[in-house]
Amino acid sequence: MVDMPDTPPAYDKILMQRLIRCGLQQRGLAVQYQREFQSIEIFIGQDSHATADHFDCINDTAGYEVVTFENPEMQRAYDDRVVDIRRPNILANARAALESRGVLEGFPERSKFSTDKLFAEALERQCGMAPGSFFVQTQSGMIGQPKTGSKSKADEARETCLIAAIMYASAKGEPFKFGFDGNGAIAPER
Repeated sequence: MVDMPDTPPAYDKILMQRLIRCGLQQRGLAVQYQREFQSIEIFIGQDSHATADHFDCINDTAGYEVVTFENPEMQRAYDDRVVDIRRPNILANARAALESRGVLEGFPERSKFSTDKLFAEALERQCGMAPGSFFVQTQSGMIGQPKTGSKSKADEARETCLIAAIMYASAKGEPFKFGFDGNGAIAPER
């Protein structure tokens, strides 16, 4: 008879074990695939006794899986921490993308513009776009409206540049508030 190795534990069980090793209580945790997210969701309830001291370990464990806290304040604090953790990598990648396009020199600084609209127009110009060709001012705030349908390679390159510029400005701590128009729209921050 051939000895067969034990089957490895399912990924959700591995994540659960790692979260427990982080110091969380199992009775407040749920780890399962969520079709609507097309990802595993790690749900962290009050009974898990999670604190801000657990955030780095939770993030290391979760990777890019969805993490949902039952407590909205904990969710906001965790999301802020994840942004802080990922900021250096985002900044480096966005900087490299802008350098490779030759648009980093003279990059606009948010503090030099009195409104989000003026800053958005400066970012558009930096990437070779006409002011107002991507961002539109609405009653709700600035809305990004990428071109739909077929685009030229030049249009695609300019939009890719603009996304890198937005990421760069945000990672530098110079974010501006905007949303996207269309299905699954992101509402502008207020």
